[in-house]
Amino acid sequence: MADLRGAFLGVGKIYLEDLDLPKGLIHIGNCNSLSYEATPQEIEEQDYTTPGGGLDASVQRITAVNVNYNARHFKAENMARALYGNATSVAAGTVTGEAKKAWPGALLVLDHPGATNVVITPAAGGAALVLNTDYTLNAAGFPEFTEAGAVTSAGMDVEIDYSYAKHVTIQALVKSGKRYRMVFVGLNEARSGKPVVVEVHRVNHSPASLGFIGDEFQGMEFTAKCEKDPTKTGTGVSQYLVIKDVD
Repeated sequence: MADLRGAFLGVGKIYLEDLDLPKGLIHIGNCNSLSYEATPQEIEEQDYTTPGGGLDASVQRITAVNVNYNARHFKAENMARALYGNATSVAAGTVTGEAKKAWPGALLVLDHPGATNVVITPAAGGAALVLNTDYTLNAAGFPEFTEAGAVTSAGMDVEIDYSYAKHVTIQALVKSGKRYRMVFVGLNEARSGKPVVVEVHRVNHSPASLGFIGDEFQGMEFTAKCEKDPTKTGTGVSQYLVIKDVD
């Protein structure tokens, strides 16, 4: 039977499953590129039997298969994976008496972002500082103290009461070497949306950069290496990657 496959114009979804803590394949969000690239190793034997040389024999080996993709959604797990980090969800709550040191003209970072109902009092006692006179609140709810307010150049120990919003905390560089199962469920628009599935049994990611300021939508450019999965056995069965393309 003739193979009718031809041009490929692909869209689709990428899913990852943590192999250390498997909880199913999770969609990582919008990605604007995905490629699989083999890295060859060339072993050559030169011809030493005639003047001028030449190539007597050669062997091509594959040293690695790299997976490259650009994640466009800044999901917590994507950011954590980019920085070998750990993402933890923090429920909304309140804080009473958070001890900090205030300085004139300086930002004070609270333990939790999204602060509201902020009340700042001197630790030594006395009246609460006045919003928009002694300090202002920025978009994160963090106080920025004015130059001419109650806080002098000597600094002031303060206690802060506030409510904070639900948020995610990502601790960077605490989880390196995590392995994932990776599945791409794609559609070939050049073949009326015929599906193609690519499964990589085991991938190891390199860290990725995070861009937070720019004139264009930002992304995370990930590179991962396919590693051998010894649990995949059988004649003709790849221990690295399998592609299933629907007719």
